[in-house]
Amino acid sequence: MSLRTRRSLVLLLVTMLVAAACTTTPPGTPATTPGTTPAGTPGTTPDATPGTSPDATPDATPDATPDATPDATPGTGGTVVIGEWQTPLTVHPYFSNAWVTQQAAQPALATLMGMNAEGQFFPYLLADLPVAEETEDGGFTLTMQMKPGLQWSDGEALDGNDVVETYDWAVAMNEAGIGCGLCGGLALRLPDDSDYYVTGHEVSADGLTVTFTWQQKYAGWLVWAAFTPLPMQYFANIPAEEVGGSMPMASTLADVPASGPFMFVDASSSSIEYAANPNFTAFEGPQLEGLRRQYFGDKNGMIAAFLSGDVDQISNMTQIDYDAIKDVSADIGRAELIPAWQYEHLDLNNGGGMTEDRDYPPGFLRPQQVGLDDVNVRNAIHMAINKEDLWNTLFPGHPYTPACSNAPPSTWWYDASIECAPFDPAAAGALLDEAGWVIGESGSREKDGQVMRLTLCTTAGNPTRLTTLGKINTYLLAVGIPSDIQTAAAGDVVFADYADVSDTQMCALSRGNYHISLFTYLLSDPGALYYSLFHSANIPPGGDNGNWTRIVNEDLNAQLEAALEAITQEDILGSLGAVQQAVVDLKPEIPLYYRGETSGISRHLGGFQANPSTFGPTWNVWEWYFIP
Repeated sequence: MSLRTRRSLVLLLVTMLVAAACTTTPPGTPATTPGTTPAGTPGTTPDATPGTSPDATPDATPDATPDATPDATPGTGGTVVIGEWQTPLTVHPYFSNAWVTQQAAQPALATLMGMNAEGQFFPYLLADLPVAEETEDGGFTLTMQMKPGLQWSDGEALDGNDVVETYDWAVAMNEAGIGCGLCGGLALRLPDDSDYYVTGHEVSADGLTVTFTWQQKYAGWLVWAAFTPLPMQYFANIPAEEVGGSMPMASTLADVPASGPFMFVDASSSSIEYAANPNFTAFEGPQLEGLRRQYFGDKNGMIAAFLSGDVDQISNMTQIDYDAIKDVSADIGRAELIPAWQYEHLDLNNGGGMTEDRDYPPGFLRPQQVGLDDVNVRNAIHMAINKEDLWNTLFPGHPYTPACSNAPPSTWWYDASIECAPFDPAAAGALLDEAGWVIGESGSREKDGQVMRLTLCTTAGNPTRLTTLGKINTYLLAVGIPSDIQTAAAGDVVFADYADVSDTQMCALSRGNYHISLFTYLLSDPGALYYSLFHSANIPPGGDNGNWTRIVNEDLNAQLEAALEAITQEDILGSLGAVQQAVVDLKPEIPLYYRGETSGISRHLGGFQANPSTFGPTWNVWEWYFIP
């Protein structure tokens, strides 16, 4: 919500992920586990092959493909500098799912599984992909095999005991209520919040086999099983109330033992220094002697540093940033633009749970008062929007791919049979007439004396989003719907938790104080994600607070429940396709366009491969090498 902004917000049914580009990873994103692939048949390892990208997805220049990594013999030694324009508040992967936090932690704290450049899971600390087997009581067991001989950077053994101890720690942090938002993604509770999915775990005598027992089926088990084990020899003795501050941007970060190819050496508000981890054996490497993550405070400074050759890799950028680096000198490096698991969209507030017996922002009309609880009105709004015109305004010269559903074509669960809603202002007007919203003397749509005037909300400080809403305003006005544009701070207001904002705070999604809201979802586990976003049990303040559109539809609820409990690949794909179609039919949201991910790569950096998922560009950092 990866997202990168948070909806990157709810961690597998709990939190929000705020990313630098003001996008959002939707609720349902597991702790430190971005991206996903389909779960396999119980008793077998999953088939993790994702879909392929369509020809119309924006491409970078020919030299910008992953295969175009400069030919050179990987050497040993050298330090690569990664540029970043936002400084994380913490490097603890369970206390922030902000993009910058997760990327800062990733080189030093490895996940059980990773995700490659094709969007496929691969075993990282595990020896193979997990195996799920159904049990007679309606649950299942999840068995994981650890690679033998793994160690932490301090020489301590790294095995299945660390895996279960991390799970138990997450449960304890969750119970302590100390704000460990991503702990809830690992210590996963049943949909009714009555108990935890996992009822027990077991580790073999040699520490290599871990079995978790689940009391109920859960479609997101493969993504869940890609979590980050923590060095409990470091965290076990830290009081719960102090854990949130245990990995600050300070020199004490060097005290945290590492499981990844690099270990922390030093940190400050301006940089993090890493050194090669001599005890890393999960893969061959690392090739580099060191790694540095340099923080610039703003995107322009980061881009300028890349263009001048002062950093070796930059990302955390959107499609619109590609033009700023595409003409980089070949003596410096190259630019890439790849399809990403992200989509820019409009949330339409259906008004579920919004009654008269509460406060609202001054002058704000409940969604029911402006017709947004009527699917015909929502459909009319969709047909009034010219997505291709919007795309060409934002990204002139880039090939256009219609956004038909909330699954980008490069994701493995994309359903190609879903058809796009047509751009048809005349049909939109007819639907509004049919719903009783007719053109009045004012020239605007009216019903029972109430003018339909909508409030369009988005995050502050984002010119692209303001341009987008300016176009949306024009499209709606053409069918007789006036609108007003408002912005608010992303973390403090727009994506804030229900308890952190008031009933009268405009543009607070959790409070429902908007009619249409614009932001990006960075996708992860669709099984948990779609349940979180659209099931009526999750309308704030209930459930995981993820249903910001406040849609209430019993048929959709039933489909979401079935999707959440699917466990085989066939069932998961079938149920997710049905959910995609239902969301398209009911229009609680309108996908506007699928986003691309921009990266800059220095000529000195070998082994780099861009990644479409939320695992991000350092997914294979142990393979990076320095080219003199």
